[in-house]
Amino acid sequence: MKSKNITNIAIIGGGASGIFSSLRCAEIANTKGINADIRVFEASNDILRKVKISGGGRCNVTHFIKEEKNLCLNYPRGQKEMLSPFVSFKTTDTVKWFKDRGVNLKHEADGRMFPVTDNSNTIINCFIKEAKKYKVKILTKSNIKNITKLNNGKLSLLINTKENFIADSVLIATGSKKSGYKIAESLGHTITELAPSLFSFNIKDIIIKDLQGTSFSNSHLNLKIEGFKNFYQQGPLLITHWGLSGPALLKLSSWAAREMKNSEYKAKIFINWLGLESKEKTKELIDNIKKNNTRSNISKIHPKELTKRFWIQLLTKCNISMQKNWSDLTKIELEKIIINLFNCELSVNGKSRYKEEFVECGGVNLKEINFKTMESKICTGLFFSGEIIDVDGITGGFNFQNAWTTGWIAGKNMIR
Repeated sequence: MKSKNITNIAIIGGGASGIFSSLRCAEIANTKGINADIRVFEASNDILRKVKISGGGRCNVTHFIKEEKNLCLNYPRGQKEMLSPFVSFKTTDTVKWFKDRGVNLKHEADGRMFPVTDNSNTIINCFIKEAKKYKVKILTKSNIKNITKLNNGKLSLLINTKENFIADSVLIATGSKKSGYKIAESLGHTITELAPSLFSFNIKDIIIKDLQGTSFSNSHLNLKIEGFKNFYQQGPLLITHWGLSGPALLKLSSWAAREMKNSEYKAKIFINWLGLESKEKTKELIDNIKKNNTRSNISKIHPKELTKRFWIQLLTKCNISMQKNWSDLTKIELEKIIINLFNCELSVNGKSRYKEEFVECGGVNLKEINFKTMESKICTGLFFSGEIIDVDGITGGFNFQNAWTTGWIAGKNMIR
């Protein structure tokens, strides 16, 4: 039997973490017989926008990595702090949570996990169904202007400048919206340096000109930013209209997020297009091609992993005449080919956000949050989850896992 007293719960942000936390909160209240009024306040007209667009509309729900310590290695910021939360709610718990509600997930070769329907609406519909089941109130066009701590310990939310809601517990799950940072600061929190994460590189160079859509399955990348340490990454790489993108490049952008911002997105990137383990292996490959194709035109015979158009532009970058046969190449010309295959230097002159799935590096200082409960150490009754905290992951479902885990823990602990 439910108690007569009502516990008021306010969740600011109708994104992945906010909605998920509301469901967990409602589930706990129901189990304990607590009469809870749970409200999700979303400033825009719509909820779960990133869930809808993630993975090209398929929703990259989580990642297949099961072991918590290995999972933490995919977070450039928050590795240490997220270990305990992941012990409480890990990727396998995410899979089970959805399965228990009729949504089965599958994993792909790179470890990313999607609903078997390959449709993000499957995830959204699951959340909406659960919200209706537990009578969670999802209120759109509800912009929280500020929060005031009352003398009785409760928190007063000003909605759209005219309405107030008095809450026993408040969760801020506003992602990278400035309004969330502003509210957190007004309640005594500090926000760490903000910088875009998961962005592609703007590069202009003959070797990639007009080759958008060309991909490399196992490139090796070495990013050199003046005044900072070097960053390394390997994996699939994609040439775009404006430069370079793809999983390996996006991971690189995550690890170097703050350094790239501080360098005004100017850097040098050195690319091993084929991912061969050494310059000697690259030389061996080219020597074999030359040996077996001495009378063949240089533009017509190339490493099978490369497209003809890319190969021709690589030769152009090396200033090698297309009229030559392999037997005509000088030692200097062969060395240029080897260098541009194994350690090709390109200049980075800016960034482009990765579609609408961008992530922000930085947020509420991790030292100000109790990661066992996701409650503020500064303001009792205030909680945080998701991207508003200074935790961000590389591409591959890791940011959603942060959203589910921190939302699950906050939702559990908001019920007093």
